[in-house]
Amino acid sequence: MSKGLVIVVTGANGGVGFGICHRLLVNLSSANPPDAQPFFNVKEADPAYARSYHGILNEYDFSDPEAGVTIIMACRDPKRAQDARARLYALLDQHIAKISLGSKDHAYASTFRRNVRLELETLDLSSVRSVLDFGRRASDRATMHVGVVVRTIIITQLPYSVQGTEGGINTRVGVTGQLVLAGSLGAFPYEYISHLIFNAGTATYSHLDILGFVLDLFRWPVHAVHHPRRNMQVNGVLSKDNLGYTWQCNTFGHYMLYRSVQDLLLAYTRHTSRSARVLWMSSLDAEPEFDPADDWQLTKTYHSYQASKFQIELIVSELEKRTIEAQETGRASSLGETVAPHGEIHHLIVSPGITSTNMSSLLNIWIPGWRYLMIASFWIVRLLGAPHVLMSLFSAAVSAIHLALVPLAAVPTVRSEPRISPLDVEYPYWHAYHKNCSDRVMALRFGSENDKWGRDRTGVIAVPVWEEHPNAGEVLLERFERLYQAYEVGYEDGEREGKESGYANGHAKAANGKAW
Repeated sequence: MSKGLVIVVTGANGGVGFGICHRLLVNLSSANPPDAQPFFNVKEADPAYARSYHGILNEYDFSDPEAGVTIIMACRDPKRAQDARARLYALLDQHIAKISLGSKDHAYASTFRRNVRLELETLDLSSVRSVLDFGRRASDRATMHVGVVVRTIIITQLPYSVQGTEGGINTRVGVTGQLVLAGSLGAFPYEYISHLIFNAGTATYSHLDILGFVLDLFRWPVHAVHHPRRNMQVNGVLSKDNLGYTWQCNTFGHYMLYRSVQDLLLAYTRHTSRSARVLWMSSLDAEPEFDPADDWQLTKTYHSYQASKFQIELIVSELEKRTIEAQETGRASSLGETVAPHGEIHHLIVSPGITSTNMSSLLNIWIPGWRYLMIASFWIVRLLGAPHVLMSLFSAAVSAIHLALVPLAAVPTVRSEPRISPLDVEYPYWHAYHKNCSDRVMALRFGSENDKWGRDRTGVIAVPVWEEHPNAGEVLLERFERLYQAYEVGYEDGEREGKESGYANGHAKAANGKAW
């Protein structure tokens, strides 16, 4: 019976998604993954994380290098995905070559290398049809096999904006524990999933206000980089599904993916007696910059990127609240179908900090050599004490890998660490939290950090309650679920008439107004 990790990483062909794959390979090539070690000084663990509810453990076993690890790179561009895969194999080989030959560590890493697989899968989170097709393939496959134990991690990243880079990943494992290359129309060879890491990020940038940014950089260097206000965005951009583009890519597409493969997460917990985890990638830029009543798809705001990341925090807060309820009382108080029946699936918020990715190319900067200038400003700001500026994609991945692998008992929560306050963070005057920051905590965001000497670590920031709309998360979750159900019902009804009509029916039902 295979016990190998199956790790699905979307957007793995570049950016932070690539860094996550790289850091996963380095960590999992060790019997004691560095990022799986406790970092926070949790004096008394949250009972929901420390206790074994219903016999489900909240930690993972890395003792067997022959178990097999698979990372599925779900990308829209097969050529770029193939190139990234080759680079990842080469980076792993370079890492193993540095380990002392003949040592136990080298023997473990060499065995791991023989059993690791990097495979490809097609997934486009900006397309409702792509996500529903993916979920259907996954669910159909899951019902065909019983008894294979596989741990799966899924990291998602979408195409960067209308003109941006592609991304997307998915993982699968067959009955032998080996991974199979599969396209968007093939059979889904994975039996269950242990982790989803939603690393997607896109923005509808128009340009960078260069003069304004330079002035901010001289007057408030750390704030200018941690919380930039000069990345200008356009509004009104819609996806091919006629949904808010940034909203669908960053937030709703992830929610649909989670709901579409929720059965596979539950299958993992049944087969391994270990909890599954969903990691949602937020940002230092997350702000409540939208009207929750009139613009929840973020088509009117000029801050759709910031708002989409804040919506992620709202959704995660609501899902984890219901997860804890299901653990401790046996059922969630509302929308119970959105979480595991006994709280076996946990939802966590992570952030990669500030690092250089292809997303910056969307700002249409015309200055020659601007990338070098950007890197130089990052170095200067980090030396001034900015902890969230990371100089490599590998470093930017530290928070995601730590939260994916560490025992949950070592992770602080709102209940276990009441000392962590939103008021501990200093925000610039242009930020929504500068004057309207509640002292009540909605959720904790775990972010990638380093000190001025470049030593990586995972930090934590308290996300404040949105006092103007304290029920925004619950309302948003209900809307997400109704919209997802409308698409899913229409898809199922139409499948009897063919896939095209199934998608069309789902879209028509969702657009009918009832789902809104």
